[in-house]
Amino acid sequence: MGKKKNKNKVSGAVKTAAKTEKKLASKLKKELANLGEEDIAKVIAEIEREEAKRSAASEKVLEKPPSSRAYATLTPHPINNELVLFGGEYHNGQKTETYNDLFIYNTVSNVWRQLKAPGAPPPRSAHQAVSTPANKGELWIFGGEFTSPSETQFYHYKDLWCFSFAERKWEKVVAPNGPSPRSGHRMALLSRKLYVFGGYCDDGRDCRYFDDLYTFCLDTRTWSKVTVTGRGPSPRSACVMLPCGNDSLLVYGGFSRVRDGKTERACTHGDMFRLSTKQGGALTWRSVSVSGAPPPRAGVAGAANVVADRAYVFGGVSDVEETDEELRGEMSDDLLLLELDTARWHHVTLKTERQTRRDAEDPGSVDMEEGEQKEPMTVVTDEVFTMKLGAAPTPNSLPHSAANEESPPRSGPGPRMSAMLVVHRSILYVYGGVLEKDEKQFYLGDMYSLDLHKLNEWKTMIRQPALPDWLGSDSESESDGSDSETESDESD
Repeated sequence: MGKKKNKNKVSGAVKTAAKTEKKLASKLKKELANLGEEDIAKVIAEIEREEAKRSAASEKVLEKPPSSRAYATLTPHPINNELVLFGGEYHNGQKTETYNDLFIYNTVSNVWRQLKAPGAPPPRSAHQAVSTPANKGELWIFGGEFTSPSETQFYHYKDLWCFSFAERKWEKVVAPNGPSPRSGHRMALLSRKLYVFGGYCDDGRDCRYFDDLYTFCLDTRTWSKVTVTGRGPSPRSACVMLPCGNDSLLVYGGFSRVRDGKTERACTHGDMFRLSTKQGGALTWRSVSVSGAPPPRAGVAGAANVVADRAYVFGGVSDVEETDEELRGEMSDDLLLLELDTARWHHVTLKTERQTRRDAEDPGSVDMEEGEQKEPMTVVTDEVFTMKLGAAPTPNSLPHSAANEESPPRSGPGPRMSAMLVVHRSILYVYGGVLEKDEKQFYLGDMYSLDLHKLNEWKTMIRQPALPDWLGSDSESESDGSDSETESDESD
């Protein structure tokens, strides 16, 4: 009689993997002890327990605006004239601080309030947030990442949270079959469903990018992984995802690392796809041919004005080839408009900028009447207002960039990547982000607004103070041996 197989016997490969994991955990424990840090999973669990102990919400008016940060979410309040700022991180070259602050900004009184509510999520950045007027106002947050102060540990979330503006409390929504842990993903609301696309997860040994699509039904509170027909976007993070009406989404750009044999290269995407519903309810991806698309950029901020069927993108960083072997990152302060129905791009030129240019060309000139424009203009109109826009941008024609020193001085937000951008009641707001200067990364805390009806000029809501001292090396790539692309491109 032959030997019976022991079903409980563990294979040599599994044992080896288990030993490797145990050694890595032991090594990490020693490293953390030397740095004075605890295990990141334990830290997060303890924070969540402490937040759950809070019995009632408390609120205070801030004497000064929130601290500088990036990779936070800035979301329109679903009912009031307010914006909601949650989370984010700050890095000074030496240490990283991750936040779970909840701030409310009144756009009429220009007052910031900090709200501490029971059961808040643990700190995170590169998450996503969506607001809905249902149940007297809700804020939904999914995913993100937590970075330890020394940046030796990274924790990616897969949790879903709901904040009730009426009850002023948080709820951790537990539902199976949701997306895997990730950050740098995108989330949008369509017809009472949250759509989550893409993102990445880096556990310190392996970095994976995603191209999967999930929906969460707000009525049944259930997750579903969606099977989509057609050829869609490749795996990526930090793309722009915009709702188009109530039945489709646009996905533009993003960032990923692509393995080419034994090497890995950074890829900044400039393509666009539309996700739409076919007859019968099936979803399909379709590649979109765009008119006058800008050069591919990482860290672009995007926001949609669904009522007017337009979207706006701001800033970002693109690679400029200096030599055959060297690339330089060029940061942008361009504000571009995208027509959601036709996928046409336009450079948004303010009235003050047009007059400044004409004055520079001819000091004695006066503002010309319509029909006498020297530069090509496009008129976009709807039932609400009319906009005169510059010609579609090209890599050589974009007039405002960090490298274009001959451009006339202008007000408003300067070049940056990963800013928070939102449209609320036809006002565009830009908050914070990251400025790269002399191979150092500075986290910003300024804020600006632009009336999309008038397009007169940017209004400074929070002035950026002097840049702080950089405590790290001049180039982070020198200290860790990595390539010039940074995790900031992936996160937001």
